[in-house]
Amino acid sequence: MATYTGATSGLAAGVQTNDTSLDFALETTYGTAPGGNYQALRFTSETLARQDSTSRPDEINAVREVSQSVLTQVSASGTISGPLATGCFDDFLAGVMGNDGKALTLTSGGAYFNFNPDGSITSMNFSSADYTSQPLYGGVIINSPSNGFKNVYCAYYKTEIGSSTIYTADLGPVGSVLKSKDGDTFTYANLVNGSIDKTFTVRKKLLSGFQMFTGSLVNQMQIQLQQGQFGSVSVDLTCGNMTRSTTDIAAAVLPAPTGVVHDSISGFLGLTINGVAPVGCVTQATITLSRDGAGNDYGMGHADACGVRSGSFMAAGSIEFYFRSWDQFDQLAAGTQGPIVIKSVDGAGDGYAFMFLNAALRNGKDPISGKNQTVKATFDIEGNPAAGGGTFAIFPLTGTAAN
Repeated sequence: MATYTGATSGLAAGVQTNDTSLDFALETTYGTAPGGNYQALRFTSETLARQDSTSRPDEINAVREVSQSVLTQVSASGTISGPLATGCFDDFLAGVMGNDGKALTLTSGGAYFNFNPDGSITSMNFSSADYTSQPLYGGVIINSPSNGFKNVYCAYYKTEIGSSTIYTADLGPVGSVLKSKDGDTFTYANLVNGSIDKTFTVRKKLLSGFQMFTGSLVNQMQIQLQQGQFGSVSVDLTCGNMTRSTTDIAAAVLPAPTGVVHDSISGFLGLTINGVAPVGCVTQATITLSRDGAGNDYGMGHADACGVRSGSFMAAGSIEFYFRSWDQFDQLAAGTQGPIVIKSVDGAGDGYAFMFLNAALRNGKDPISGKNQTVKATFDIEGNPAAGGGTFAIFPLTGTAAN
């Protein structure tokens, strides 16, 4: 047995990162930290900090020194980085997309599909009750075994003609009418970009107090999937202010989701461009969701922000895969636009299908990097609004079989 027992005190030179934590809550009033429950975050690093802006007049003086500065503006911003774990960043996804999630699956009792002459746009009729429950626009997964539709991802929007809904997808031969059978399912995207403004209070616990980042708008989120790496997320926040508090205002801190981090082997369930996967294996996929034109507004009488502009939603990304066909370069040259779907799950099969409702491939490249290498093709993804509205949608995947 050891002669000496117990621990040594005063070991650390300062606060240890493992002793810190981040949590957040949705604000009901901009810039006002709410009470109630806060949600803990899983994260790998963060850079949230206050920034002071000062100004000084160019006074002329015999001492040849600059004049006293004055504080003109206080802001706060930073990035929270973490692993892609199912459920962990869902509230921030809702924040950057400006909407609330809503799960909806309709089961057919006799809907039918109509194909227009170009074969790329179909109409589908529902009962009036089903029709009123559908969102105005977004994405849908169609499963119709009798017609050979299995997990077909489509963009759609409601029309003003009866109870018809338009689907943009190449689902069948030109001019055909296919009857849906009882039990066919139509699963609508849980989250589609919208016009709900959301700001959060983010708390960083240090020692016995908190740094409070109020008025925090999610102005960008990036999801990164890469061969040989775990799935990762970064969240860029523009905050109204940072203050310090010695009071814990939370009624409780809800534990962070405990799901296994998404990996690039069993967790990557594929990428499709207009319903077709690239011939070569995908090595990297990035999704960037942002608020174009977002920013704080300032006035006199106080240094922090009066309010925030939520900007306009944008979706972009990039993909990389081994070059084995000209298909994607031909689509780029033709200006083809359509859905691009990227699916990722954790070890339990829970995760997401991320869908660009109407995307174009841009800036295709196939560089030759050196001898004894396999050529890779890279493309930027440009998300554009689909007919009737909607740019990006997220479907939750539950219990999905992994690779």
